[in-house]
Amino acid sequence: MNVIAVLRETRKDLQSTAMHSSDPAWRSAARHRRAAVTGITSGISRAVRIGVSFITVPLTLHYLGNERFGLWMTISSVLAMAGFADFGIGNGVLNTVSTAFGKDDWDGIRRAISSGFAVLTVIGALMLALFLSIYKFVDWGNLFRATTVAARAEAGPAILVFAVCFALNIPLDVVQRAQLGLQQGFLTNLWQVGSSIMILVGILAVIHFHLSLVALVIAFAGAPVLGTAMNVGYFFGVSRRDLLPRWHLVSQQIIAQIAKLGGLFFVLQLVVAVSFSADNFIIARILGVADVTAFSIPQRMFSVISLVVAMFMMPLWPAYGEAISRGDVLWVRNTLSRTILGVFVSTTVASAALLLFSGRLLLWWVGPGIHPSFLLLLGLAVWAVLSNCGNALAMFLNGAGIVKFQVIVASVFGIGCLLTKILLTHLYGIAGVPWATIIAYAVLNAFPYVIYVPRLLKRMDTSIPLKEINADIERVS
Repeated sequence: MNVIAVLRETRKDLQSTAMHSSDPAWRSAARHRRAAVTGITSGISRAVRIGVSFITVPLTLHYLGNERFGLWMTISSVLAMAGFADFGIGNGVLNTVSTAFGKDDWDGIRRAISSGFAVLTVIGALMLALFLSIYKFVDWGNLFRATTVAARAEAGPAILVFAVCFALNIPLDVVQRAQLGLQQGFLTNLWQVGSSIMILVGILAVIHFHLSLVALVIAFAGAPVLGTAMNVGYFFGVSRRDLLPRWHLVSQQIIAQIAKLGGLFFVLQLVVAVSFSADNFIIARILGVADVTAFSIPQRMFSVISLVVAMFMMPLWPAYGEAISRGDVLWVRNTLSRTILGVFVSTTVASAALLLFSGRLLLWWVGPGIHPSFLLLLGLAVWAVLSNCGNALAMFLNGAGIVKFQVIVASVFGIGCLLTKILLTHLYGIAGVPWATIIAYAVLNAFPYVIYVPRLLKRMDTSIPLKEINADIERVS
């Protein structure tokens, strides 16, 4: 693929969408080009992020020691579970922008961005105020079962820094949602490259000057906030001043629309966060924070597969939404089937390769201190395949606005998954965590989707008028 040529064609696409909107063949090609450019830049962004992780994980492991490193990983996981703290408004903005983009409704896009920014600003302020009100009443060292003096002393200030950075990023995230909704996620990816480089420089500086875990957290969590702020300044201040959030464009009707959809995404994010991001916290509470390191290192190794796959999956979310809004259902059906097959084949090969060479990779990466069992590694490999196939399907459902069904299935799965993880962790230690997820996912998540999705696709036939398709999607969701 000639990357320069694709970039040039994508620039033309973005400048002439309305001119060619009546040509399905052109729209399909343009949609693929925008997804390809976003995928390419996402690959660059994730490659840089992975490279930074590969460099910094062994350095910080040796610098902090097992318990303080485990504390850092646990805090990161707790903050990852707080990813639902915007109450799904960000995803609501993404879907609203992509739908309006499919209708060439630029006034609707401006109202969606302005209304979303207003709501996210209020949410960020309230979340930070709530955290600060309870911060001094919690013994953070005891919460994470830290035993060393240094870990107990640094636990509270470290999570405080994380919380502040997270709250600041909530309103700033509107720029990334807008760019994704407009199928310009490549802009977000390029700014994320800069953020990753700043993380690397910051962590190396902390280690060089022998600073505390709190300083390390500032470098790790503050750089993405700075990068997003720079993205906001350039996109809304220079590149697309016409989309700059303005208070007079804030609409109660749009807020209600975004909040309704965002509320569903909030529940979905909450369940997914508890189901998938609670692993380190469960291990810390049941086995101790030191065992988090033995799990998180190999888990991070297999997560590379998801990072690579996600760079191609995420651009399809707004593409599905825009295509359905225009009535290009044939493109949706073909893209979905090809994507799931491609993800299954590629992740199976990648997981098998990592499983085969995991021992050597871990020795090269972090040294001889980590010795995961084969049962743990096999579970992580199988889960990598299942989770990525599920994410490919979720991009279609998100773009189609089918959120209620996902919420119902994910809620049942989340409860079952959490209970199964607690049980198997008590019985089999850290090796029980991925297998608990696999068992719960196969029974409570995959089975309902196998029944539901084919029926939904039958309704989305190209012979059905667009209004009937949208009404049918709204009914079945």
